[in-house]
Amino acid sequence: MTPDRDEILLRDTLQAGIRPTEIDLWPAVAEALPAGERRQKRRTRALRLAVCLGAPLLLAAGALLGQVKFTNLHTNPRPSFAPENNTGYAIQYDQTSYQLSDELMDSLLAHYNGQHDADGMPPMRTFLSGRNLPPEGPGGRGYDSWADLTKATGLPLVQSDLLDSGTPDDSGFSLIPYSYTIPLPDDWQTFSVEERNAYYKEYNESQWRLAGAWPAGFSVEWDEDTPMYLYPRRVDKLSNGCTIETQAYVLLAAEERPAGTSSTGSRVYYDKKAGFVWEVEEYTTPSGIVALLPRCTSNGKTSPYLNAYAFFEQNGIFYRLEIIPYDGWGQIEDGGEAARAVLKEVLDSIEPAA
Repeated sequence: MTPDRDEILLRDTLQAGIRPTEIDLWPAVAEALPAGERRQKRRTRALRLAVCLGAPLLLAAGALLGQVKFTNLHTNPRPSFAPENNTGYAIQYDQTSYQLSDELMDSLLAHYNGQHDADGMPPMRTFLSGRNLPPEGPGGRGYDSWADLTKATGLPLVQSDLLDSGTPDDSGFSLIPYSYTIPLPDDWQTFSVEERNAYYKEYNESQWRLAGAWPAGFSVEWDEDTPMYLYPRRVDKLSNGCTIETQAYVLLAAEERPAGTSSTGSRVYYDKKAGFVWEVEEYTTPSGIVALLPRCTSNGKTSPYLNAYAFFEQNGIFYRLEIIPYDGWGQIEDGGEAARAVLKEVLDSIEPAA
């Protein structure tokens, strides 16, 4: 079966064919069609590069200009930007490539090669908790605050006094040394027992001095030996008990995409939930940010966590926000509407970079 004409014919036959029924049979069939995952894994890197390299053409065609767009893959399967997906929903967004400072880039490259950077910082790996987490390659780094992360990276990240007033969640972003192998000096055999113990102690202290939980930090996705995406992240618990996860997606400049290059990116959510039906609410904040809040109309009452997300773009950086109620989702009976109201309060507090 081809993913174009034959699949469209099958879908139309099942949804509105010669013997239509009240039950939509397409989702169950769509999820079982050959395609998706094996072919997707093989083509992911090629598609990402194609998105970046094809940016001028996409923008010339009016794809996106400083906004986010929702696509219901249940009713619009296999769009050109997500040809392997026929369930869930997709978010398209405008993105701009950013150049990090030479010092930070040198640090990332040193860590990628398993080396300490110029400041003596060892390679660290990130440990994140939650759903829809970004990749965790070498080069992760933690900071005492979102403001410190913003300053260190030089990125125009959005700010929020409401989130700053919350309590950082220790489970949101953590670091550990990337390698447990202890390199030994060439003259190791000449060390006394005391000298060896001192060396181990000093090395372990240097390795673990930056380990543990951090209020904010970033992980890195690599394209071979080039950093492709930086993923700034913070998780904060508000005074009302709700936890807010803020995840940013920053496209980094490279030889084929100089700093300032615009392109269209996309991400797919709940692509394995074939029976779910989606709609989207568009919400505009006082600062003019337009956010999309998807709502599951088929399972949202029984699985309110499906309605816990907001997506927006600012300065060519894509953001995903998720809310978790104080007692989790187990006792929620309103389909997550109260939690969505808090999520909108957080959106209202967000200010673009000065």
